Amino acid sequence: MKKISNALIKDYTTYKLAGVVKAIYFPDDISELEELLKNLQGKYKVIGNGSNLIISSKYDGVLIKLEKFDKLSIDGTMVRAGCGYNLSKLSSECMKRGLSGLEFAFGIPATIGGAVCQNAGAYGKQMASVVQGVNVLDENYNILYLSLDDLKLGYRDSIFKHRKLICLEVFLKLKEGNILDIKEKMVSNSLLRREKQPLEYPSAGSVFRNPPLMSAGKLIEDAGLKGTKVGDAMVSLKHANFIVNLGKAKGEDVIELINLIKKTVYEKTGVLLECEQEIIE
Repeated sequence: MKKISNALIKDYTTYKLAGVVKAIYFPDDISELEELLKNLQGKYKVIGNGSNLIISSKYDGVLIKLEKFDKLSIDGTMVRAGCGYNLSKLSSECMKRGLSGLEFAFGIPATIGGAVCQNAGAYGKQMASVVQGVNVLDENYNILYLSLDDLKLGYRDSIFKHRKLICLEVFLKLKEGNILDIKEKMVSNSLLRREKQPLEYPSAGSVFRNPPLMSAGKLIEDAGLKGTKVGDAMVSLKHANFIVNLGKAKGEDVIELINLIKKTVYEKTGVLLECEQEIIE
Protein backbone atom coordinates (compact mmCIF):
# COMPACT_ATOMS: atom_id res chain seq x y z
CA MET A 1 0.00 0.00 0.00
CA LYS A 2 1.33 3.39 -0.97
CA LYS A 3 1.81 5.89 1.85
CA ILE A 4 3.01 9.50 1.70
CA SER A 5 4.21 11.02 4.97
CA ASN A 6 3.97 14.76 5.62
CA ALA A 7 1.68 15.17 2.60
CA LEU A 8 0.85 18.66 1.35
CA ILE A 9 -2.83 19.45 1.79
CA LYS A 10 -2.80 21.52 -1.42
CA ASP A 11 -2.14 18.36 -3.44
CA TYR A 12 -5.38 16.75 -2.25
CA THR A 13 -7.91 19.60 -2.08
CA THR A 14 -9.32 21.71 -4.91
CA TYR A 15 -8.91 24.72 -2.58
CA LYS A 16 -5.13 24.05 -2.81
CA LEU A 17 -4.87 24.83 0.89
CA ALA A 18 -1.58 25.37 2.70
CA GLY A 19 -0.41 22.97 5.38
CA VAL A 20 0.70 19.38 5.88
CA VAL A 21 -1.01 16.21 7.13
CA LYS A 22 0.90 13.45 8.92
CA ALA A 23 0.23 10.90 6.19
CA ILE A 24 -2.05 9.90 3.35
CA TYR A 25 -2.69 6.24 2.50
CA PHE A 26 -3.71 4.73 -0.85
CA PRO A 27 -5.10 1.21 -0.27
CA ASP A 28 -5.16 -1.03 -3.34
CA ASP A 29 -8.31 -2.95 -2.45
CA ILE A 30 -10.95 -3.58 0.22
CA SER A 31 -8.79 -5.99 2.24
CA GLU A 32 -6.00 -3.38 2.50
CA LEU A 33 -8.55 -0.74 3.44
CA GLU A 34 -9.98 -2.96 6.21
CA GLU A 35 -6.52 -3.76 7.55
CA LEU A 36 -5.56 -0.08 7.53
CA LEU A 37 -8.72 0.98 9.37
CA LYS A 38 -8.22 -1.70 12.04
CA ASN A 39 -4.61 -0.65 12.64
CA LEU A 40 -4.97 3.12 12.54
CA GLN A 41 -4.65 5.01 15.79
CA GLY A 42 -6.30 8.41 16.03
CA LYS A 43 -8.31 10.42 13.54
CA TYR A 44 -8.67 9.63 9.86
CA LYS A 45 -10.68 10.97 6.94
CA VAL A 46 -11.52 9.09 3.74
CA ILE A 47 -11.41 11.55 0.84
CA GLY A 48 -12.35 11.57 -2.81
CA ASN A 49 -11.06 14.43 -4.95
CA GLY A 50 -11.08 16.89 -2.03
CA SER A 51 -13.49 19.09 -3.99
CA ASN A 52 -15.76 19.83 -1.03
CA LEU A 53 -13.22 19.79 1.80
CA ILE A 54 -11.67 22.42 4.03
CA ILE A 55 -8.77 20.81 5.88
CA SER A 56 -7.23 22.88 8.65
CA SER A 57 -3.43 22.98 8.76
CA LYS A 58 -3.87 22.03 12.45
CA TYR A 59 -5.58 18.73 11.59
CA ASP A 60 -3.64 16.01 13.42
CA GLY A 61 -5.12 12.95 11.72
CA VAL A 62 -4.37 11.12 8.48
CA LEU A 63 -6.12 10.91 5.10
CA ILE A 64 -7.17 7.84 3.13
CA LYS A 65 -7.62 8.25 -0.62
CA LEU A 66 -9.44 5.53 -2.57
CA GLU A 67 -8.14 6.43 -6.03
CA LYS A 68 -7.37 2.77 -6.76
CA PHE A 69 -11.09 1.98 -6.40
CA ASP A 70 -11.79 3.06 -9.97
CA LYS A 71 -13.15 0.08 -11.88
CA LEU A 72 -15.95 0.81 -14.36
CA SER A 73 -18.42 -1.49 -16.08
CA ILE A 74 -21.39 -0.48 -18.23
CA ASP A 75 -24.10 -2.93 -19.26
CA GLY A 76 -26.89 -1.36 -21.29
CA THR A 77 -28.21 1.51 -19.16
CA MET A 78 -26.69 0.14 -15.95
CA VAL A 79 -23.42 1.66 -14.74
CA ARG A 80 -21.21 0.24 -11.98
CA ALA A 81 -18.35 2.51 -10.90
CA GLY A 82 -15.75 2.29 -8.15
CA CYS A 83 -15.96 5.16 -5.65
CA GLY A 84 -12.67 6.64 -6.87
CA TYR A 85 -13.80 7.03 -10.49
CA ASN A 86 -13.72 10.66 -11.68
CA LEU A 87 -17.25 12.04 -12.04
CA SER A 88 -16.57 14.23 -15.09
CA LYS A 89 -14.80 11.36 -16.83
CA LEU A 90 -17.76 9.10 -16.06
CA SER A 91 -20.13 11.67 -17.56
CA SER A 92 -18.03 11.64 -20.76
CA GLU A 93 -17.87 7.83 -20.91
CA CYS A 94 -21.65 7.64 -20.60
CA MET A 95 -22.09 10.26 -23.32
CA LYS A 96 -19.94 8.19 -25.71
CA ARG A 97 -22.34 5.28 -25.19
CA GLY A 98 -25.45 7.39 -25.71
CA LEU A 99 -26.44 7.25 -22.04
CA SER A 100 -28.28 10.26 -20.66
CA GLY A 101 -28.67 11.41 -17.06
CA LEU A 102 -25.18 12.48 -16.04
CA GLU A 103 -24.93 15.58 -18.23
CA PHE A 104 -25.22 17.82 -15.15
CA ALA A 105 -22.14 16.18 -13.62
CA PHE A 106 -19.76 17.17 -16.41
CA GLY A 107 -17.28 19.64 -14.95
CA ILE A 108 -17.94 18.82 -11.29
CA PRO A 109 -14.42 18.08 -9.94
CA ALA A 110 -15.44 15.12 -7.75
CA THR A 111 -15.19 11.37 -7.59
CA ILE A 112 -18.41 9.40 -7.98
CA GLY A 113 -18.19 8.27 -4.35
CA GLY A 114 -17.78 11.78 -3.02
CA ALA A 115 -20.59 13.01 -5.26
CA VAL A 116 -23.01 10.45 -3.80
CA CYS A 117 -21.98 11.24 -0.21
CA GLN A 118 -22.73 14.91 -0.88
CA ASN A 119 -25.66 14.27 -3.25
CA ALA A 120 -23.84 16.66 -5.55
CA GLY A 121 -25.85 18.47 -8.16
CA ALA A 122 -26.05 21.28 -10.69
CA TYR A 123 -28.57 22.83 -13.08
CA GLY A 124 -31.56 21.40 -11.23
CA LYS A 125 -30.28 17.80 -11.20
CA GLN A 126 -28.52 15.81 -8.48
CA MET A 127 -27.04 12.36 -7.91
CA ALA A 128 -30.33 11.15 -6.40
CA SER A 129 -31.85 11.30 -9.89
CA VAL A 130 -29.52 8.58 -11.25
CA VAL A 131 -28.27 6.52 -8.28
CA GLN A 132 -29.79 3.07 -7.85
CA GLY A 133 -27.65 1.97 -4.88
CA VAL A 134 -24.15 1.66 -3.44
CA ASN A 135 -21.89 -0.87 -1.79
CA VAL A 136 -20.47 0.42 1.49
CA LEU A 137 -18.10 -0.68 4.23
CA ASP A 138 -19.88 -0.21 7.54
CA GLU A 139 -18.55 0.49 11.04
CA ASN A 140 -17.99 -3.25 11.66
CA TYR A 141 -16.14 -3.81 8.35
CA ASN A 142 -19.13 -5.50 6.70
CA ILE A 143 -19.82 -4.84 3.02
CA LEU A 144 -23.45 -3.85 2.63
CA TYR A 145 -25.65 -2.85 -0.30
CA LEU A 146 -27.71 0.29 0.32
CA SER A 147 -30.61 1.08 -1.99
CA LEU A 148 -31.58 4.60 -3.07
CA ASP A 149 -34.09 4.76 -0.21
CA ASP A 150 -31.46 3.60 2.30
CA LEU A 151 -29.13 6.42 1.23
CA LYS A 152 -31.54 9.13 2.42
CA LEU A 153 -30.32 11.54 -0.25
CA GLY A 154 -31.44 15.11 0.41
CA TYR A 155 -30.23 18.58 -0.49
CA ARG A 156 -26.45 18.13 -0.17
CA ASP A 157 -27.13 15.42 2.37
CA SER A 158 -27.01 11.64 2.69
CA ILE A 159 -26.68 8.84 5.23
CA PHE A 160 -22.89 9.26 4.92
CA LYS A 161 -23.18 12.57 6.82
CA HIS A 162 -24.75 10.76 9.77
CA ARG A 163 -22.96 7.39 9.94
CA LYS A 164 -19.33 6.36 9.54
CA LEU A 165 -19.86 4.45 6.29
CA ILE A 166 -17.36 4.29 3.44
CA CYS A 167 -18.69 4.29 -0.11
CA LEU A 168 -17.01 1.57 -2.19
CA GLU A 169 -19.05 1.25 -5.39
CA VAL A 170 -21.90 3.12 -7.00
CA PHE A 171 -24.67 1.71 -9.21
CA LEU A 172 -26.41 4.11 -11.61
CA LYS A 173 -29.47 3.69 -13.81
CA LEU A 174 -29.35 5.96 -16.87
CA LYS A 175 -31.49 6.34 -19.99
CA GLU A 176 -30.77 5.84 -23.66
CA GLY A 177 -30.35 9.11 -25.52
CA ASN A 178 -28.89 10.78 -28.58
CA ILE A 179 -25.12 11.27 -28.34
CA LEU A 180 -25.19 14.68 -30.04
CA ASP A 181 -27.98 15.94 -27.77
CA ILE A 182 -26.16 14.69 -24.67
CA LYS A 183 -22.89 16.29 -25.78
CA GLU A 184 -24.63 19.59 -26.58
CA LYS A 185 -26.11 19.69 -23.07
CA MET A 186 -22.71 18.97 -21.51
CA VAL A 187 -21.03 21.73 -23.54
CA SER A 188 -23.82 24.16 -22.65
CA ASN A 189 -23.44 23.38 -18.93
CA SER A 190 -19.67 23.78 -19.19
CA LEU A 191 -19.96 27.20 -20.83
CA LEU A 192 -22.47 28.31 -18.18
CA ARG A 193 -20.11 27.14 -15.43
CA ARG A 194 -17.21 29.11 -16.92
CA GLU A 195 -19.36 32.21 -17.29
CA LYS A 196 -20.73 32.22 -13.73
CA GLN A 197 -18.06 30.58 -11.59
CA PRO A 198 -14.57 31.86 -10.63
CA LEU A 199 -12.70 28.95 -12.20
CA GLU A 200 -9.51 31.02 -12.49
CA TYR A 201 -8.84 30.50 -8.76
CA PRO A 202 -8.82 27.37 -6.59
CA SER A 203 -12.10 26.85 -4.73
CA ALA A 204 -14.44 24.10 -3.60
CA GLY A 205 -17.60 25.23 -5.33
CA SER A 206 -20.61 26.67 -3.52
CA VAL A 207 -19.85 27.35 0.13
CA PHE A 208 -23.39 27.63 1.51
CA ARG A 209 -26.66 25.83 0.86
CA ASN A 210 -29.36 28.02 -0.62
CA PRO A 211 -32.00 28.75 2.04
CA PRO A 212 -35.58 27.92 0.94
CA LEU A 213 -36.67 30.25 -1.90
CA MET A 214 -33.46 32.29 -1.49
CA SER A 215 -30.02 32.52 -3.06
CA ALA A 216 -27.07 32.29 -0.68
CA GLY A 217 -24.93 34.16 -3.21
CA LYS A 218 -27.37 37.08 -3.39
CA LEU A 219 -27.61 37.29 0.41
CA ILE A 220 -23.82 37.45 0.66
CA GLU A 221 -23.53 39.97 -2.16
CA ASP A 222 -26.30 42.17 -0.72
CA ALA A 223 -24.45 42.12 2.61
CA GLY A 224 -21.54 43.83 0.83
CA LEU A 225 -19.14 40.92 1.34
CA LYS A 226 -17.79 40.42 -2.20
CA GLY A 227 -14.01 40.79 -2.08
CA THR A 228 -13.82 40.33 1.72
CA LYS A 229 -10.57 38.59 2.69
CA VAL A 230 -9.09 36.62 5.55
CA GLY A 231 -5.48 35.94 4.71
CA ASP A 232 -5.47 34.66 1.13
CA ALA A 233 -9.07 33.41 1.31
CA MET A 234 -11.49 35.79 -0.43
CA VAL A 235 -15.20 35.98 -1.20
CA SER A 236 -15.21 35.80 -4.99
CA LEU A 237 -15.89 39.00 -6.93
CA LYS A 238 -17.55 36.89 -9.63
CA HIS A 239 -19.88 34.74 -7.50
CA ALA A 240 -20.42 35.60 -3.82
CA ASN A 241 -21.19 32.00 -2.80
CA PHE A 242 -17.63 31.01 -3.71
CA ILE A 243 -14.56 31.47 -1.55
CA VAL A 244 -11.35 31.43 -3.58
CA ASN A 245 -7.72 30.89 -2.65
CA LEU A 246 -5.58 33.76 -3.89
CA GLY A 247 -2.43 31.73 -3.35
CA LYS A 248 -1.49 30.78 0.20
CA ALA A 249 -4.77 30.37 2.07
CA LYS A 250 -4.89 27.94 4.98
CA GLY A 251 -7.96 26.02 6.05
CA GLU A 252 -8.23 28.27 9.09
CA ASP A 253 -8.49 31.34 6.81
CA VAL A 254 -11.41 29.79 4.92
CA ILE A 255 -13.12 28.73 8.16
CA GLU A 256 -12.74 32.21 9.66
CA LEU A 257 -14.14 33.79 6.50
CA ILE A 258 -17.11 31.39 6.52
CA ASN A 259 -17.89 32.37 10.13
CA LEU A 260 -17.61 36.07 9.23
CA ILE A 261 -20.03 35.62 6.32
CA LYS A 262 -22.53 33.72 8.48
CA LYS A 263 -22.38 36.37 11.22
CA THR A 264 -22.72 39.33 8.84
CA VAL A 265 -25.58 37.85 6.80
CA TYR A 266 -27.43 36.87 9.97
CA GLU A 267 -27.04 40.35 11.48
CA LYS A 268 -28.31 42.00 8.29
CA THR A 269 -31.11 39.60 7.31
CA GLY A 270 -31.88 37.21 10.16
CA VAL A 271 -31.01 34.29 7.84
CA LEU A 272 -28.50 31.79 9.20
CA LEU A 273 -26.56 30.32 6.30
CA GLU A 274 -25.59 26.65 6.45
CA CYS A 275 -22.20 25.61 5.12
CA GLU A 276 -22.31 22.73 2.61
CA GLN A 277 -18.55 22.22 2.55
CA GLU A 278 -17.03 19.76 5.01
CA ILE A 279 -14.61 21.15 7.59
CA ILE A 280 -11.85 18.85 8.89
CA GLU A 281 -10.03 20.17 11.97
